[in-house]
Amino acid sequence: EGKDNALVDSANIKSISHTIRVAQTQYNKWSKLDESERTTERLLNMLNWDYFSLLDSLTIARSRRHIEKYYNMNEIGKFPNRLKPKNIKVEIDEKENFPSMEMVNNEILRLRLAVYSPMKYILPNLRRLYSEKYDTIVANGQVFKQTDRENSLVHLMKSNLLKRLESSIFSFRLSLENIIENIDIHIQKIESYNPDLHASYDILSIDVEDPELADALIGSKIKIIPKDVDLVRWKQDLLYDKEILLKILKQTKLVTPVRDKKLNRLKKLIDGKVKSPINEGNKKVLIFTAFADTAKYLYENLHGWIKEKYNLHSALVTGSENPKTTLKMNRVNFNNVLTNFSPLSKERDKVMPEIDEEIDILIATDCISEGQNLQDCDYLINYDIHWNPVRIIQRFGRIDRLGSKNDDIQLVNFWPSMELDEYINLASRVKSRMTIMDISSTGEENVITENSNEMKDLEYR
Repeated sequence: EGKDNALVDSANIKSISHTIRVAQTQYNKWSKLDESERTTERLLNMLNWDYFSLLDSLTIARSRRHIEKYYNMNEIGKFPNRLKPKNIKVEIDEKENFPSMEMVNNEILRLRLAVYSPMKYILPNLRRLYSEKYDTIVANGQVFKQTDRENSLVHLMKSNLLKRLESSIFSFRLSLENIIENIDIHIQKIESYNPDLHASYDILSIDVEDPELADALIGSKIKIIPKDVDLVRWKQDLLYDKEILLKILKQTKLVTPVRDKKLNRLKKLIDGKVKSPINEGNKKVLIFTAFADTAKYLYENLHGWIKEKYNLHSALVTGSENPKTTLKMNRVNFNNVLTNFSPLSKERDKVMPEIDEEIDILIATDCISEGQNLQDCDYLINYDIHWNPVRIIQRFGRIDRLGSKNDDIQLVNFWPSMELDEYINLASRVKSRMTIMDISSTGEENVITENSNEMKDLEYR
C-alpha cells in the first residue's frame, strides 16, 4: 500500500510540474503577442483547464465581491471604491538637455564592467585552478561556474542601472559613482602591485579570508592573486569602463533637484491632492519607491517644502536606516511613524493620547508594503514600478482595506518615459505578469490598468 501511495504521489508531482510547465509555455507565447491581441480572454483560452483545476485544488480566492456577497459588511466594514488609476510618463530633465534614453542605454550596453568579472582575466594556464577554487557543485551534481555567475552579474548590473534611472536621477548617479569608486580601488591595486612579493602564493593553498593577505589580493568576494591575472588587459578594460561612466555621470550632475522633472511632477501631484482632497479633509499621500536612495532623496527635497507651504508633517521609512519625520515625538521609530500617519486604523488614541498632530506625507520603501493597516490614507503613488506585480498589489493593499474611512482611493503610477520604456519594456512586462497573476487569483487584482474591472469574480469562477 505504501508503494502504491508513493507511485500516486510521484504521478501527482509529475502532473503538477507538467501542468505548470504547459501554463508557463502558453503564457510566454501570449506575452509575445502584439498589445492589441494580449487580452485576458485570449490568455484564458490559451491556458489549459488543468491549470485552473490545480489552482482550485490548492488555493482559496477571497475577492472583494466574494466578501461583499457572503460576509456581513455592517460588521466588518466596507471596501473603498477604487478610482481609475492614473498612469504618468515623465521625462528626466526640465531643460531637456539630458541625453536620450537611446544614447544612455547604448552607453550602458557598451560597458564591459570588468570590475565584476575578474575571472575573465585569469591567465589561461591558471583558469583550471581558479575554477576548482570558486566553481560550485549544486545539488544535482551540475557545476555552477564562477565565470557564468560573473556574466550573469554583469547583465544584472546593466539592467539595474536602467532600473535605477527609472527610479530617480539621484539613485542612478549614486550607482555610477559607486561603480567608479570600485574601479578606482582595483586600478590602484593593479598599479601598486609588486611582482617580487607573494610570488610563491598559490590560490589553492592560501586562505583568501586571512586579513594579513588583504593587501596581496584583489577583489571582494572573489579574491585573486595579481600575478595570476593579465593585469595589462584588465586595467585597460577598467579604464575603458571608467571613461564611459564618467561621461554619463557628468550629464547626471547637471540635473539638479530644481531641474528634476519627475520630482517636480510629484510636487504638483501633492499640491493637487492637498488643495483638492478626494475625500473631505484628507490630505494624506503615501509614496512608494523600490530604492532607499530614492526615498531619502525625495524626503530631503520635499519635507521642508511641505512644511513651509502646507504646514503638514512628512516622514521617511526605509528598511536600511532609522525613520525620519518633521513631527516631534519622543521616540522616532518604525511603529510610531506609521501610527502617526494612520492614527485611526492604528488606534493612536490608546497609545499616544498626548499627540494631536499627524503625519500626512509618508515616503517609504517596500519594507512597509505588506502587513500594515494604513487605510487612513486614500492616495498612493508608485514613484517607480516594481518588476514584481505582487509587490505593486501589496503596496496598494496598505490603503485598499476593509474598514477604510474613505469612500474613494486613488492609485498613481509613474512609468518610465516612452523612450526608456522601449528599451527595458517595463510596462509591458509588468502588465503581462499582472494579468496572469490576476486570472490565477480572484480576477480583481489588476490595479495598474485602466480597465481593472475587466473580469467579474463570479463569472470568472
